Amino acid sequence: MLTSIGLAVIVFAAYWLAVELAKRSGVLERYNITAYGPVLLIRTKKGLGFLEKLARWRRFWKVLADLGLPAVFLGMAFMFALLLYADYIMVTNPPKPSILTSPRAALLIPGINPFIPIVWGTIGLIVTLVVHEFSHAILCRVEGVSVKSLGVILALIPFGGFAEPDESELMDKKKTSRAARVRIFSAGVIVNFVVAAVAFATFVHLLGMLQPLVVIVGDNGTVDGVVLEVNGQQVRLPEDVYEAVKGTDRVYMLVSNESGVHELVVPNVMGVKVVGLYREDSKTFPAEQAGMKEGMVIVEIDGEAVRNHSDFQRIMSKMKPGQNVTVRVYHNGSFEVYNVTLTDMNGRGFLGVYVQLFDCIDGISIAYSGNLLQSLRSTPQYLTSVAGWLYLISMPFRFQGFMSDYAKLFEAPEWVFWVLNTLYWIGWINFYVGLFNCLPAIPLDGGRVFHEAFSYLLARRYGDRAEEISMRIVKTFAFIVFFSILLSIAVPNLEGLI
Repeated sequence: MLTSIGLAVIVFAAYWLAVELAKRSGVLERYNITAYGPVLLIRTKKGLGFLEKLARWRRFWKVLADLGLPAVFLGMAFMFALLLYADYIMVTNPPKPSILTSPRAALLIPGINPFIPIVWGTIGLIVTLVVHEFSHAILCRVEGVSVKSLGVILALIPFGGFAEPDESELMDKKKTSRAARVRIFSAGVIVNFVVAAVAFATFVHLLGMLQPLVVIVGDNGTVDGVVLEVNGQQVRLPEDVYEAVKGTDRVYMLVSNESGVHELVVPNVMGVKVVGLYREDSKTFPAEQAGMKEGMVIVEIDGEAVRNHSDFQRIMSKMKPGQNVTVRVYHNGSFEVYNVTLTDMNGRGFLGVYVQLFDCIDGISIAYSGNLLQSLRSTPQYLTSVAGWLYLISMPFRFQGFMSDYAKLFEAPEWVFWVLNTLYWIGWINFYVGLFNCLPAIPLDGGRVFHEAFSYLLARRYGDRAEEISMRIVKTFAFIVFFSILLSIAVPNLEGLI
């Protein structure tokens, strides 16, 4: 039976054969299409008139490019340092094969990348490519450089776009100044950053249309029901639940799910659920040595109540290695107490358990979408710091948008989720593509900006040789960049290749 991979290979081979036949027969040349193997560059002059209209705001575009240039150099330093740090990790402590380190995860192609959804990812990618290439083209016209065509890059499916300036005019030092070239080369990155900021800001504004819910989460992470009331009080936030259960022996929860609305009555026992016991190879740790098991609910540590994950973290942060503590747990309807001697982990007392992030009432996992909402509302703040950039780069690994169970966590019209997903992916892909293009490696925009800027700095000392020296350095950076990317893909997957 033909697998999906086998079918994809056959379809792609047939496409490539068709491209070669069209190339040899002159069909591609007749329609101004260039082929590099299976990759096609399809050119068109449509859109050039609209381009001229946008370029009339010359002062605006020049000011935008000048103001955005520091962000390009900051992004350049950040991404290059990040790659070098990744190289260090790959050599000293290579990660194991996983979905995060798979070759698919390195591709920014919706549907192929396991974290990027097809629909909203495609919309985000198209918007990103269009604004990136149009920005280069607009700045070309602003600086008096002709644009011969606009185009699409595809290999069976579209995956890129381009603006084709007149290279002879662009690189003519008499016609186009170095400052003009820097503005042209950096325009795509700058506008990607601007679009990302606008998309994230609009995304955060529309989050106000979502009403948070309290939900019951199953063992497999699915939403098993919405908690409408606790002890007769309507609940939407953690504080509502804590207030409703205060001073009571039993908890009456009104729950809505696919089977209807029903009441759930459980003992008022709140804590954090143990979902795993920490091990290193065959070595066990204090919790397991003391007899604790997965599924137990920790309700108290050394006399301090543990209502939620925050309480657990706060209490454990004060513990010292070698300290003897009592851990009170709830399991199978009864309480048990364990005496545990903590071990050392990075200078702190370590119990040796994995605990659930969700709250827990009588073993029932309770999640608050208000916490997720609060986290998402801080998204634009991450654009203002280097640490925030690192967080944003990895954000889709934790949150892919309001799909499936995530949409069940909130009350809102269906169209709101569609708009939020679109804005989220437009923002993230523009941000990521902008940062990636900052890398000081030709043919990326960052490489060309770096070459122009570095040539200028070297010119006083090396004169006419400055261009040549700068280009050698940029090519060296390019080798480091692309070798680092290859290393980050190959090293984690070596076990599967050998």
